[in-house]
Amino acid sequence: MDKLVEYTIRLATGMRLREELLSIAEDTAKRKAAERVAKLLVTEKRGLKYCSVCAKGPFTKRGLYLHFMRVHKEDVRLLLEKELEQVVVTH
Repeated sequence: MDKLVEYTIRLATGMRLREELLSIAEDTAKRKAAERVAKLLVTEKRGLKYCSVCAKGPFTKRGLYLHFMRVHKEDVRLLLEKELEQVVVTH
């Protein structure tokens, strides 16, 4: 689950995906869940990126990534768990 959380945060912030995270993209359910959650995490105002969870910012790409990893890692994990549960229920 930690790799899925990091994958989602990297998608949301636009950071490069590390080699060991690319295997997650092969699992369609996990990839789609990560993409849906990633869209919820970042708000953009006038070209600047803000955290949608706590409205802090603006952040650089790297700053936003570090913010999510340090402050909201558990929040992202919970969102992913809920999203994956919905995928299981609908199929």
